[in-house]
Amino acid sequence: MRLQDTYVGNPGDYVNAAEYEALLQNLADSDSGAKHGSPPAAKAAMEGLQSMLVEKEEDVMVCAICRDTVSIGEIAKNLPCRHGYHIECIVPWLGSRNTCPVCRFELPTDDPDYEEERKKRVVVGGLRAASSGSSSGDDSGFE
Repeated sequence: MRLQDTYVGNPGDYVNAAEYEALLQNLADSDSGAKHGSPPAAKAAMEGLQSMLVEKEEDVMVCAICRDTVSIGEIAKNLPCRHGYHIECIVPWLGSRNTCPVCRFELPTDDPDYEEERKKRVVVGGLRAASSGSSSGDDSGFE
């Protein structure tokens, strides 16, 4: 049996081990240094988050990260956008990205390049809202 007889379809559609390794290396090389997503929230922003002891039934909430209830007697961390989470859920989340899991509100970061871009987005967004006669609805005091 010839090697060509073992292929189903067009033999040119297959990749051998050496070509596969070269393809993977090429992908890794082209992706190095690329930034994906937002950076972690600034340590000061994380430390400044409001803690809230859930004391009443109306304060009970669902943590959008783990999808479990933040029950009476538990402490929740509230972001400036007023969404609340378990401490053990939101701290690791903000350690890898600076956005609210529900509304994508952005907390400050320690990355100066990202902060520069974020401030430009806020200014452009504010100009768009002003020109359309609407407001952003964000009264949190954060940029």
